[in-house]
Amino acid sequence: MCGIAMYGQITLEECQTLAREHYPSIKQYGLIEQITEYSVANASKAYLPQLSFSAQATYQSDVAAFPDRMLAAYEQLGIQMKGLNKDQYRIGLDVNQTIWDGGATKAQQDIAEAEGDVAQQSVETELYTLRDRINNLYFGILILSEQLTQNKLLQELLESNLKTLRAYVENGTAMPSDADVIRVELLSAGQQRTQIESTREAYCQVLSVMTGKSVGSSDTFSKPLPPSIASAVNNRPELQLLNSQSAQYEAQKRALQSSVMPRIGLFAQGFYGNPGLNLFKDMTENKWTANYIAGVRLQWNIGSFYTLKGNRQKLTLAQQRIDNQRETFLFNTDLTTLQQRNAIDRMHKIMAEDAEIIRLRNSIRLTSEAKYANGIITVNDLLRDIIAESQSMQSKALHEIEWLKNIYDLGYTLNNMFSEN
Repeated sequence: MCGIAMYGQITLEECQTLAREHYPSIKQYGLIEQITEYSVANASKAYLPQLSFSAQATYQSDVAAFPDRMLAAYEQLGIQMKGLNKDQYRIGLDVNQTIWDGGATKAQQDIAEAEGDVAQQSVETELYTLRDRINNLYFGILILSEQLTQNKLLQELLESNLKTLRAYVENGTAMPSDADVIRVELLSAGQQRTQIESTREAYCQVLSVMTGKSVGSSDTFSKPLPPSIASAVNNRPELQLLNSQSAQYEAQKRALQSSVMPRIGLFAQGFYGNPGLNLFKDMTENKWTANYIAGVRLQWNIGSFYTLKGNRQKLTLAQQRIDNQRETFLFNTDLTTLQQRNAIDRMHKIMAEDAEIIRLRNSIRLTSEAKYANGIITVNDLLRDIIAESQSMQSKALHEIEWLKNIYDLGYTLNNMFSEN
């Protein structure tokens, strides 16, 4: 849940999980699996006996008949030749059983599975982009939360100095306008807090929509620990999608090869009609009979050879296009990775000086308070040092969050598994 986790805090991992589960496209996984199963099952049924029922009634202008001399001879022998009717009837059943189809059935199954894999990887690629969107939202909320914390500290420090200045004014050692200077800055800090709170609330609303869970401005967000990148290997789903598309073209190549192979199968034809297969007997008896034919059939459509080479070349070019897309994607990813690693190193070096800067700013501010109390500097000089100390503390907190985000951005670019230190 992206609700309250351990210690009552919302975590980045929980938001990532919920956003993925809540995204509408996640429902496509089950649908794609079912479609693939049906497609593979339908392809495998090509080896089942194929049955077809037929019935026909025809009338023809002429039929096979004996010459008149033969009919006269039969009559002398006492044999009456009825002959065939011009209206003929047949009710039949044809059965075909494939023995070998040149690998066409297996090729169709492979194509169905490859198409399903491409569809799955397309959904996975779409879902993967959620990670970056959630990262941006989550770290944005962390930055705004830290700004609120620093704003509160600044207001507390300003209020403390304002209280001191008012005492100086009452004692006649400071001008009322000096207190007004601090009070103006305090009011300005209050306005800044209102703006920050409004922006943070907007971020929380977007996060609520993406995760499907209510996230309010009163919720606290856990700062993630610095993760370790598992390796420098690129495991992005876009690469898996390109691999699946290339495998799909390979399956289509195998289907092309099977299209030029001969087909061998058994067949049987049975029918009940008039006339039957024994025309001589039917000429004598002229009645409905049961008949059948069974055998082995070889079919070879050599016309498929005409387009085989061209179709193969088309698929080869399509695979080369996939290879080019993969090369381009890796090139761009390597550039992004280099920039992100440099940003991590740069921020790490900056962070090394933050603590010392804060210590010095704090010392300067304390000295300025003492100088102002002794009338050495003006209230504007004191205010400048107060704000400078606050900004240095805020910079330290923001540098830490930015450093964390850069590491998570690198993990997103490579799609490597993280292990928190």
